[in-house]
Amino acid sequence: PDLQKITADNGYKITFIDYVIKEYKWEVEIAQKPESAQGFIPQKNRWQVERSFGWLNFKRRLFRDVEKTVESAEAMLEIAYLSIFLNRITK
Repeated sequence: PDLQKITADNGYKITFIDYVIKEYKWEVEIAQKPESAQGFIPQKNRWQVERSFGWLNFKRRLFRDVEKTVESAEAMLEIAYLSIFLNRITK
């Protein structure tokens, strides 16, 4: 309920935006580098996403998609994030 704005990659520009706006009425910002720019350009808030994926790569069960249902895959993601955050809190 607190979520109001989503930053998405340019690859999600068409279907994702339509779905999110129609279904949830959230604002969507597309993060992309300027067309005239060449090479690596750091993008706003991108590091949080990359860091989160990096954390998940350490979880062995998430290395490949072995779950039979979407619900069990979502549960594994929740368990992985919970264990990551609990480990960070207890250290």
